[in-house]
Amino acid sequence: MSNIVLLTFLMSFIPLAYAQNDTIAVVSENKMVQGIDSTNFKKYIRSLPAFTMFGDNYFITGTTTGSDAFTSDGSDAKFEIGFKQRLTNLELPWETFPFITYRQKAFWDIYKESFPFRETNYNPALGLAKLFFNEEGLDYGLYFAFEHESNGRDGENNRSWNFFSLSYAKPMGEKLHIRAKAWLPVGDMEDNEDITSYRGYFNFGATYRVGSDVYFDLDVQPAYDEKIQGHVKACISFKISKSSNQFVYVQYFGGYSEDLVDYSQSVSNLRIGIVFKDLFLHF
Repeated sequence: MSNIVLLTFLMSFIPLAYAQNDTIAVVSENKMVQGIDSTNFKKYIRSLPAFTMFGDNYFITGTTTGSDAFTSDGSDAKFEIGFKQRLTNLELPWETFPFITYRQKAFWDIYKESFPFRETNYNPALGLAKLFFNEEGLDYGLYFAFEHESNGRDGENNRSWNFFSLSYAKPMGEKLHIRAKAWLPVGDMEDNEDITSYRGYFNFGATYRVGSDVYFDLDVQPAYDEKIQGHVKACISFKISKSSNQFVYVQYFGGYSEDLVDYSQSVSNLRIGIVFKDLFLHF
C-alpha cells in the first residue's frame, strides 16, 4: 500500500514541481541571472517560489548491459524526485538562506509478477545556501547541509547513514555548468560500515547545453579501497517542446552504489524515459 501511495504522490508532484520550477528555468535560459549582483540578489531570491524542484525529477525504464539484458531479472523502472523549501526570507548571518531538501529514489520491478518495488532510498537534508557574485553577475553557489540517507528497511537489509556535505555549483559561460560535492560521515554506520569504500567522499560533474533543446550531463563519483570503485552516470536530455521543461531522457549508470541495499555490487544499466530538469545549477 505504501508503494501505491508513493507512486500516486509522484504522479501528482512532478507536474507541480515542473510548474513551480518553470520560473527558475526561464530565468536561467534567458540569462537574467547575469543581471544579479550583491546588491539585489536578496530581492531576486525572495522573488523565486519558496518551494521548487531540487535536482532532476525523472521516470525511466531499461535494462542491464550485462548477461541478464532484456530479462525480467535484469530490467526495471527507476524514478527519482526531489524538492527544496526555503524556510524563511529573513536575512541570516553571512547573507545565507536556510533550506530543507528532499530526494527520493526508487527501483521498481515492473517486469516481474505483481510489480514489486525492489528498493527505495530516502534523502532529507537541512542546510544553508549562499550565492556569490562578481561584476558579471552570479559567480557560484555553496550549499552546506546535514543529510540523512536510508532505505527504511530492517534486519540485514537495513542501510542508513548521516553525513555533513558541502556542494558547489558554478556557471561557466552560457552553455556549461560545473558542480562538485564532498561529504563526511558522522554517527553510527553499523549497518554499512564500508559504504565509503564504494561511495567515496566526493563527486563532481558538469552539464553542457547544445542550443536550447539538448543537455548532456556527466557525474563521476570515485571511491577507492585496494582498487578503484565508485561510479559514473552519463545522461542526455532532449526537450520535447520549446514551451515546456519536459525532456526525453537517456541515462547510463555504471559502477557501485546505485542503490543503498546493494551498494557493494557493481551494475551497468541503460534506461530511457522522461525528465523534468532542474536548470538552475542543480542548486
